[in-house]
Amino acid sequence: MKNYIQHIIELFGHNEYSLGTRRRVQQWLADENHAEKKKEALHALWQQAGEQKVPRGMQQSIQRMQRNIGMQPAGSDKKYQLLIWRAAAIFLLAVSSVSIYLMLEKDKPQKDLVEYYMPTAEIREFTLPDGTRVMLNSKSTLLYPEQFTGKTRSVYLIGEANFQVKQDKEHPFIVKANDFQITALGTEFNVNAYPENDELTATLLEGSVKVEFNNLLSNVILKPNEQITYNKQTRKRSLQTPRMEDVTAWQRGELVFSNIHLDEIFTSLERKFPYTFVYSLHSLNDKTYSFRFQQKATLEEVMQIITQVAGDVKYVIRGNKCYITDNE
Repeated sequence: MKNYIQHIIELFGHNEYSLGTRRRVQQWLADENHAEKKKEALHALWQQAGEQKVPRGMQQSIQRMQRNIGMQPAGSDKKYQLLIWRAAAIFLLAVSSVSIYLMLEKDKPQKDLVEYYMPTAEIREFTLPDGTRVMLNSKSTLLYPEQFTGKTRSVYLIGEANFQVKQDKEHPFIVKANDFQITALGTEFNVNAYPENDELTATLLEGSVKVEFNNLLSNVILKPNEQITYNKQTRKRSLQTPRMEDVTAWQRGELVFSNIHLDEIFTSLERKFPYTFVYSLHSLNDKTYSFRFQQKATLEEVMQIITQVAGDVKYVIRGNKCYITDNE
């Protein structure tokens, strides 16, 4: 599975954002936290972009950026940093054809973009600078500024979170998640936008929100207890009224699966438990299943029930891996 650094890059690489947002992404890239993972992700991006034509003046802009952020010239013992920033330049250019020239003229970046990552099997609640309460699900990342400025309060989600938005009619609260954007004034809603899932969902608990999708060309106003599901591949959307206790079950540490395939269940279990599932899609049937597990259920207990219901698969847990095979 791709690491969350790559997910962040993909998130910003497939959407248009304001100059202020692009500047904060540049600052995040310059931050020393998780430097190795950022280097690996940007190195892969540089390789992918290797066939692209570099615009005239780009090399001069890169050199100017080096001077602005205090980077030593290529050829020093920090030579690898040039590779990072050349990749960052290509990435930011892909977001906006003019953004790189605007951003490279700025002073040395300040660390004002907060990166909040939730590891496997952990759930945490915290407060954003505006007073909005967030509960972040496991293997999820939320990016937000240290202080909200401007006309909106925008955050960037990879994974799942519940938001209890602090009311501020003059500054709408916006959650961006891939091809999905939710705008609220003062409300509570849940967003599920794990990058490995084809479907994105937004569920309104209280208040009113506008959900935009399909490259922000389409939108729906949700009412309380309504949920929109949007498929990134087919670009189709559907509205439903789910059981709210199922939507919020993850916040209580519970596991609820409703009419989904086994591979989707295993992907969810990898977030709940610190185990990697090893299996072949050919060994799984095409049926869908529904399960509900309480907070303290162990992986052993969960897998016993799943395999008993499915009937045609078995499991073995060795170390930190769970192997799924045909029940022959």
